[in-house]
Amino acid sequence: MKWHCGGRDTTEDKAVIDAINGRALDPTGRQRQVVHWLEYYKVLMFVQPDRKTAMANEIIGFADGPREDSLHRNKDGIVSEFDRLGKRICKVAKPKKSGEPPALTSLTSKALWCCYPNDVPVFDDNAARALGVISRLCHLVPAPKQLKYACFVDVWLQVYNEVESVISPEDLSDCPYKVRVLDRLLWYLGQRSFYDEG
Repeated sequence: MKWHCGGRDTTEDKAVIDAINGRALDPTGRQRQVVHWLEYYKVLMFVQPDRKTAMANEIIGFADGPREDSLHRNKDGIVSEFDRLGKRICKVAKPKKSGEPPALTSLTSKALWCCYPNDVPVFDDNAARALGVISRLCHLVPAPKQLKYACFVDVWLQVYNEVESVISPEDLSDCPYKVRVLDRLLWYLGQRSFYDEG
C-alpha cells in the first residue's frame, strides 16, 4: 500500500517549506503561501482573513528569527520551540467566547513542522487517535504531568525510534522527510471509517 505517499500533499509541503526558507522572497508571497498551506490542511477554518495573515506573519517571523538549524528529534527541544511558536500565534488568534485561548495544538505543530521538517511530528486528531491505540497495545507510556502535545511527542518519538530502521529509501520517493512517513501512517490509521484502501 502507498499510504505514506503524499501526491498533492508532497507538492504543497515543498511549496510552504520553500516559502518558509525563502527570506529573500517577496514577503506577501511568503505570507500567502503559508496561509494557503494552513488552509489546505484545514487548520484555519472559521478564522478571519486578517487573523490568518497575522498568524502567517508570526510563523514567518519565528522562522526568520534566531533558532537552531535542527531539533535533532529531541522531545524537550521540540516542545520548547512548540511553546515559543505557540505563544506568538496565540497573541494574534481570536480567543474563545469564554476568553480562554483558542485550541492551536494542531496548527502550531504544523507550523513548527514547516520550520523543522526533519524533526517535528505533526499533531492532528487522526494521528493522536492512532498513537493512543499503539501506545496501549505496545505499553508505551509518556512521562507523567505533561501537556497534550508533549505527551504526543513523547510517544510519537518512542514509536518512531522503533520503526525508523524499516523506513526504506523507496518509502521516501514521494515523501522526502522521513518523519512524514510515520505522520502519514498515523493519519491513515486514525481515520474513523472502518476500512478504505488508502
